[in-house]
Amino acid sequence: MANKRPLHQHLYTCLGKIITLRRRRLGMSQESLAADSGVDRAFISDLERGKRNPSFGVVASIAGGLRMRYSRLIHRCETCALEKEKSG
Repeated sequence: MANKRPLHQHLYTCLGKIITLRRRRLGMSQESLAADSGVDRAFISDLERGKRNPSFGVVASIAGGLRMRYSRLIHRCETCALEKEKSG
């Protein structure tokens, strides 16, 4: 049986993907998101690449910078992660 990634690993990957897509949709650079959210640009870059595991507070700050509700961002991550988990 193949090793499946734990759901939380998919959540972090999806978080990065969703942040990137939303930021680009808004026409924001990583620098402008950093300024709007109060989170370091290098940390945002690492998040977008799935290299960092942020705290709830950081996710909430980024959601604010992306002009979206925290609960919506988390819901989108959960939906994405569950889809990835099902597809293997």
